[in-house]
Amino acid sequence: MKSAACLCAIVLSCSLSPAGYAAAVSPILQGQSANGAERTISESLFDMTDSYYSFPCTADGELLPITDGELLLMEGQIYERWSTVLDGAGEYHTNINVMPIGLRGTSVETGEEFRVSEENRTIANQRLEGGSGMFRQVIKMVGKDTHRQFRLVAAGTYNISSDGIIITDRFVYREECR
Repeated sequence: MKSAACLCAIVLSCSLSPAGYAAAVSPILQGQSANGAERTISESLFDMTDSYYSFPCTADGELLPITDGELLLMEGQIYERWSTVLDGAGEYHTNINVMPIGLRGTSVETGEEFRVSEENRTIANQRLEGGSGMFRQVIKMVGKDTHRQFRLVAAGTYNISSDGIIITDRFVYREECR
């Protein structure tokens, strides 16, 4: 579940304004199969409207410090779905999927509209004897008029031994302008 925590930290620190966001959470759906496996699904809808994001690319495609980027006023929502299965052997398997809904940003300076897309894949397996997981998240912003692009890529994997020691911990964070 550490990948999920890291993913949440990335999403919150890179996508949300300090003013926060509103979230609507669905009731948790649960089901149980004949072999003792239990499935839990939790869905959330995060309203990004009136939050701000920095577009840190120049017109020439050079990366700027995040604090020097063009300020975008965001509009739209992010849908998030957590699906967790507790199998008959006592191991948890979690998938997290995220999908933007009408998500876009408008430059406060120029009025240019930016299309925002997000790809996300998170898988985590956890048991008392240890665990493993992976995540990959790509946030892409493209200017409608200038076609400038900004991509934020965060990915990682981990393995945890039965005594809680992280054996493998790979993390990639990359920002690109095109």
